[in-house]
Amino acid sequence: MKLKWGKKRYTFVIIPDANSSVRRFEVPKLIPYIAGAGLLSLVIVTLFLYVLHARTVMVASNLQTRVYSQDTLYATTVQEKNETIEQLQNEVIKLSKQTSDMKSQIDDIRKLEEEVQTIKGSDKKTASADPASTGKAMGGVMHPATQDEVKDMLEQTRTMLTDMNEEVDNLKNSIVNTKEEALAVQQKQRVTPSIWPVDSRTITSGFGLRQDPFTFRPTYHSGYDISAPLNSKVKVTADGVVQSTGSDSLHGNNIVVSHSDGLRTWYMHLNKINVDKGEKVEKGQVIGLVGSTGRSTGNHLHYEVLKNGVSIDPKPYLK
Repeated sequence: MKLKWGKKRYTFVIIPDANSSVRRFEVPKLIPYIAGAGLLSLVIVTLFLYVLHARTVMVASNLQTRVYSQDTLYATTVQEKNETIEQLQNEVIKLSKQTSDMKSQIDDIRKLEEEVQTIKGSDKKTASADPASTGKAMGGVMHPATQDEVKDMLEQTRTMLTDMNEEVDNLKNSIVNTKEEALAVQQKQRVTPSIWPVDSRTITSGFGLRQDPFTFRPTYHSGYDISAPLNSKVKVTADGVVQSTGSDSLHGNNIVVSHSDGLRTWYMHLNKINVDKGEKVEKGQVIGLVGSTGRSTGNHLHYEVLKNGVSIDPKPYLK
């Protein structure tokens, strides 16, 4: 017997209550199967959506974790960059301070150099900078400096400044020593009778044996007779102290000045004495005037140099 699904039906009886009439519904036999299949499909779709949602939530969570990690990494990188920039700024400040100190040291050296040049009597001038080297024109292809390059530059600059500090210290000490030596030389020259006592250079009688101008006999002359007009200025030939002043028939008006290293100078036949015994005198100071007092045949200065009390030739001292 062949079944016919399309003609078979299910009858549903609905009884509202005891007093109501019974209601009946007939539906094709295929409808419940279709409803069951639809429900099953709905359950399957719901499960699929749930799984998809769970996966989406997991992916979103992973993405959020990665974003948080990236944010943390970015914040760390920014902090490291800021710390590096701050470190570089501190290095620049230190280098600036060192440069300022270096400039002060260079200024001190220049002052010492000027003092030495003044002591030496040099008129040397500092060479001016080449205009081409001081111009503002510049150019070239721009290549941004890397952090490593900046650090290398700072390290090299720090090393150079350290070396320059040592070199400047050595140079400064050397110039200080040179200055002290120059001052010592200057002081020695100040106390050494090395200038002419009068402007005249006419020597009428030298040091050593000569014919006496009064007796015409051979005699020993202990100094230089330098001819000069009456009242010509007589200058002391070195720093010293007036040891004595006086007048007698042989030396006339005369002055003896004591210097260092056992040296003394003697000025005779003066017309006038301008200093007193015990007075300090400076090289080139006028101490008297030329005359012809004492044993003299005319206006002149008898100039004598004594070493440890012994008269010596003044020639090596006259420049």
